[in-house]
Amino acid sequence: MPSYNSIMKTIQWKDNLINRQRYLSKIIDALTQRLSVMPSGKLRIDNNYNKTYYYLVQDGETGNGIKIDPQDFKLITSLAQKAYYQKVLKSAQVEKNSIERFLSRYPNKTFEDIPDSLTPDRQRLISPIVLPDEEYKQRWLQEAYEPMGFDEGDPYYLTQKGLRVRSKSEMLIAERLDAKGIPYKYEYPVELQYRTVHPDFKILRLSDRKELYYEHLGKMDDPAYAQKNVKKLREYALNGYTIGDNLFLTMETSVTPLDMRVVDKMIDEHFR
Repeated sequence: MPSYNSIMKTIQWKDNLINRQRYLSKIIDALTQRLSVMPSGKLRIDNNYNKTYYYLVQDGETGNGIKIDPQDFKLITSLAQKAYYQKVLKSAQVEKNSIERFLSRYPNKTFEDIPDSLTPDRQRLISPIVLPDEEYKQRWLQEAYEPMGFDEGDPYYLTQKGLRVRSKSEMLIAERLDAKGIPYKYEYPVELQYRTVHPDFKILRLSDRKELYYEHLGKMDDPAYAQKNVKKLREYALNGYTIGDNLFLTMETSVTPLDMRVVDKMIDEHFR
């Protein structure tokens, strides 16, 4: 039975082909435009007695062409560039046509779509090879875990959904994740080599079902706090958590508060 990751690679492969097709179309259009204003004819190069000679062979001619003055470097390089553009154009057209033929035969629906095509009675009787996103998300959210917890006297911030967090910024982040439909767990325990840490948010990116971690560093003008978190980020890196891949950060100080535009941009570009 195929894994979800292998299925996602297939889907991404098709998306990559479509993107490649669009890229090739842009290349073809750009080269066609450039070739339209380049000098006519083609370049012939002849090496004889350790000397190089350049000739202009006009389109449709079969002879050796007219010798080009070696000082006319602009014409020589233009003809050489033209020949290169023509080869690239031909190769791009062949590749684009091949992709178009493949995509024209690729089915609009794949086996992942079959459960949705069944009647509700049949859907209740089967176990899909790949869980639908909503069911997968609910199972992920329902997984039991032990959060870090709060001490008496800790600040009390509550999101609109009733989740208690440690700061106003975390409350704003959690509510923004909720508003954008991003599944997350607050302070889910993560085992590093020498200790357990509790990242602010563990996030499920449904598009590829990859788990991400999000830390908000809220007191970076406090030297002790900053030093502690620099060490923590080093531990993350040594344990396979890479900033920009599966670990994401925002920061603030008392002078420079959290900018929610940064949070929105990160969510839209990395968490969907």
